[in-house]
Order: sequence, then structure tokens, then C-alpha cells
Amino acid sequence: MKTLILSSSLSAHSRSYLLCRAVADALKDRAEIDFVDLREYELAPYHRGKTEDMRRLSRQVAAADNYVLGMAVYDYSVNDSLKIVLDNCFSGVEGKFFGIVCAAGGLRSYLSTMHLTQICMNEWRMIQLPRVIYATGADFDGDTICNEDLLQRIHTFAGEFHSIGKKLLS
Repeated sequence: MKTLILSSSLSAHSRSYLLCRAVADALKDRAEIDFVDLREYELAPYHRGKTEDMRRLSRQVAAADNYVLGMAVYDYSVNDSLKIVLDNCFSGVEGKFFGIVCAAGGLRSYLSTMHLTQICMNEWRMIQLPRVIYATGADFDGDTICNEDLLQRIHTFAGEFHSIGKKLLS
């Protein structure tokens, strides 16, 4: 099972990146992981055409069996870098399995992940893991996840993502 984990925040101190790394660590013995940190990619909006990095990312997306999509909350929706990737690099994902990992500033943005759910399910008929990892600034101490409950939820997410994803590939 090849899992692409996509960390979409471009922030130098991205908490969604930390969540994605934690999920990658929890999955590393169960799946082949392809980790994408969009801070390392040159992106361009649709009207400017694909960059070489975007063409490479399109190949990575096409080669994956399933996806963990990491996002930060911006205006109660997905960030622009994730939207660029979805619009330009997500062909061939029809019917595939995905999970969402989200970092937000506070507790009241928890429904923001539903926009990403709607995009993936309506555009490509993708299948979502019902469990979403949602964290706030209070769950971190600098670059460390300090909330034990969140760490347990990450391990539960990874276990369910692997077991359900494996069944869907059978």
C-alpha cells in the first residue's frame, strides 16, 4: 500500500506539517510512505500552467494508492496551495481513499475540513476515512505535540487508515 502524505501549509512553523509527520511515523511500518511538503515545491495557479514541481507531484499523486491530506485552516476552508494542487495535480484519484489532518487556531473551525471533504467526494468520488485529526495551537508546545489525547488520536487514525485502506485495495 503506497500512501502519499501531503502537507499543504506553506508556513515556516506549520503545525499541520507536524501532524502529517506524526501520521507518517505511525504508518511507517505498515505502508510505503511518500511524504510531500509543499514548502519545498514551486506552485503556480491554473492559468500560469504547471511548474516542473507540479508535474512531478502529479506523478506522485497518480502513483499513490491512498492519501493523507494535511491542511491548516484559512478563512474556514482549504489553503491556496492545497487548492492549487487539487486543481492541477489530482487526476486519476477517482474512487481512492483519503484521510484529513488539520491544524487550526482554535476550537471553532472544526467544520472547515468539510470543504475538503466536499471537493474530494464530489469531484472524484473519493472515499474518506470518517475520523479526522483536528488540532489547535493548545495541542503544541513549540514544534512538539504535547497533548497525549491528540497523540492517541493520531495512532488510532493511522491504524484505521491502514486497515480500511488495505481492505479497499483488496
